[in-house]
Amino acid sequence: MIGLVLLAAGNSERFVNSVLNLINNNPNHRDFLNPDFWEKLEYMLKMNVPINKVFLKINDVYVWEYSVSLFSKFRDKIADVVFVLNKNTFDFHKKIIEEKVDIYGFKSIDFVEGGEKRQDSVFNGIKMLKDKYIDYIIVHDLARPNINLQDLENLIKTIEDYDGLTLYSLPFDSVAANYDNKITYLPRSQIYLIKTPQIFKKRALINAHEELREENLDMEFTDDISLLDFYLFNTGFIQGDPYNLKITTIQDLIILEKIVKIIK
Repeated sequence: MIGLVLLAAGNSERFVNSVLNLINNNPNHRDFLNPDFWEKLEYMLKMNVPINKVFLKINDVYVWEYSVSLFSKFRDKIADVVFVLNKNTFDFHKKIIEEKVDIYGFKSIDFVEGGEKRQDSVFNGIKMLKDKYIDYIIVHDLARPNINLQDLENLIKTIEDYDGLTLYSLPFDSVAANYDNKITYLPRSQIYLIKTPQIFKKRALINAHEELREENLDMEFTDDISLLDFYLFNTGFIQGDPYNLKITTIQDLIILEKIVKIIK
């Protein structure tokens, strides 16, 4: 069985800044998304209401619902779902999810506050699963609403051979690195753009996070595969859909509105 950790604990600071820049620099910004979206978003900005991009809507569906809808296709394999929410808006966003999540038919739903860093939020989530009867844990950023069904199936059927598995895509653009003001071009085939969902053997993921906390290292990991790689666990990589995009800016949301699959 699988435990599912869904991350929505960020403060969307970069997203909000991109919204303000678009509004200030483009008088036609309302042309990019439907008028209702802008009316609600601009009201939230005016009233200083905290904005979390995961709780905005694409095509009248919450961003978080796209991922949850796809995971629900595997609900017979998923024993527990943990939503990790920002502590500053915990009660408000928990209520939004509770009002809708029952339709997806999961066996068990829990909520927990996130931490200061992504790795702290993941740790808070997996602690909720530590004593549950599950073999694997999937970690997913809910800001990635366009998960490919085949990619998720590939992760689940392949994890038995690894401690952790991640999706990746290859870049379309040329890639260069700046080393001491010297530009070096890198082969695109050797550059992996890491994505979620990622799947792990439960014990491996918990051991890696607990070891990091025991050693009290001043390091930040932007995903969990990099953490397992740091502690020399056996990790694998599966090439997935390049349009599994993460919403970081308002421009990302505008693009995803055009390509994301609508929940029916």
